[in-house]
Amino acid sequence: MLKQTLLAATLVGATLASSAALSAGHGEKPHTTPWSNFSLEEKVKTMPQGDATRGQQIHEQMMCNSCHGVKGESPSRNYASLNGQTKEYTMKMMLDYRDGRRWESYKQANIMVKLARAMDDQQIADAAAFYASNPSTVWQIEAQPVSAKIDHLVRKGDVSRMITPCASCHGAHGEGKGITPAIAGQVPEYFIRTMKAYQGKDRHNDVNQGMAQFTHDLTDEEIRELADYYATLSK
Repeated sequence: MLKQTLLAATLVGATLASSAALSAGHGEKPHTTPWSNFSLEEKVKTMPQGDATRGQQIHEQMMCNSCHGVKGESPSRNYASLNGQTKEYTMKMMLDYRDGRRWESYKQANIMVKLARAMDDQQIADAAAFYASNPSTVWQIEAQPVSAKIDHLVRKGDVSRMITPCASCHGAHGEGKGITPAIAGQVPEYFIRTMKAYQGKDRHNDVNQGMAQFTHDLTDEEIRELADYYATLSK
C-alpha cells in the first residue's frame, strides 16, 4: 500500500508540476449517477476502515498540506479547512471529485480532481480519518455580535422562505454528523464561496439539491454573517 501511495504521489506531483496541465482543466465530465440518500449511505458503509496514521502519510506525500495545512487547518483564506471534518463527509467529497459529481472549473478544483483520481477507496478513507482526528479551528476575526436574525436562521430557520434551521442538519454547534459536514471553524471566505456556488447552481453534488434549495433566498449579508458566525464557533 505504501508503494502504491508513493507511486500515486509521484504521478500527482508530476501532474501538478505542469502549469499547462492545470490550466487545461480536468477534461470531459464523466457520466455519473447523482447520489440518493440511500446510495450515498450504502457507499459510505462499504468504504474501508480508515487509519489516521496512514492518512497523515497520504496528506504529506500527496502534498495536501501545501494548501490545507499541517493537520488540515487552512493556512490562508483561499482553501477549506479539513481538520475536524466528519470522515464520512470527507470521503463523500473525494468520491465526488473522483467520479465527476463535483466538477467545477477553477484551478483548485482541477487539482482536487487529479488528486482524487490518484487515490483508491482505502487512501480516501485513511485521509478522512486523519482529518477527523484533528480538532477544528476557531478563527479569531473581528465579527459583529450575532444578530437576532442570524440566530433565528441558525436555530429556527425561516418558514416564510422555506429555509430549515442550519442547526437541524449541521448540529447546534456546527459539528456535523455523518455525511452532513461540520461547518464550525470553516474558513469564512470558503464558506461564502460554497454558499454562493450552491445558490448560483454552479455546484451540483448536494443530495436532492438540499443546499441549493436552502441557499436560494439568502441575502449576501446573511451569508456573510453566517460565515463569520460559524468561523468563530467552537464545536
